[in-house]
Amino acid sequence: MAKNTTSESAAEPVPQALIEQILAKARGFRDRDKALLAEQIQLEQAGIRPAEPQSGPDARELAATLLNGHALPKDKLPTPGETLHGIKTERAAIVFALEALESRENQARIMAVAEVMRETEADWLEIVRQRAMALLTLRRVNAEAAGFREKVRRLAKANPNLICDVVSGPLFGPPVVGDHAYVFLQACERAGIITRKEIDDAD
Repeated sequence: MAKNTTSESAAEPVPQALIEQILAKARGFRDRDKALLAEQIQLEQAGIRPAEPQSGPDARELAATLLNGHALPKDKLPTPGETLHGIKTERAAIVFALEALESRENQARIMAVAEVMRETEADWLEIVRQRAMALLTLRRVNAEAAGFREKVRRLAKANPNLICDVVSGPLFGPPVVGDHAYVFLQACERAGIITRKEIDDAD
């Protein structure tokens, strides 16, 4: 039987774990930059100016070393100027790295939201439906209130003074084409969450 070469450790991390890894790496970069900045300030206050590292020994120098029976020299210790140059270069690299991590974090968060929506889509659609149905119920009851009000008006031959009667506004006024409630219900219909019949029955 062929072995599965993909181990759990090699598996791609889920978005939330990936976000945590990115944030941890970003914290490490910022801590490193803070330490470099302190060292940079110390060198600059000492009057050190940045200097690009000099190239290594040339062929003649290496040949002389070999002829003298010595091993090839290791990299020389950097001068203070070269150290300052290296610090500034590394800090610039950290800026680029943090920008890249920020982009990765944004992508990971988008993936995390998509993953949560896949897992909870049915629950969310039910919430949206309940909101739409509550709105339709309010429309239906508002229509009943209008009918009751008109009935009393006909009997009393005057405008009724009903308790807690509100006849206008976004909640208790008549439906308005293009308002927030209208747009919401139309979107729910397009998404298949409610039907046109359910909307019409509430009017």
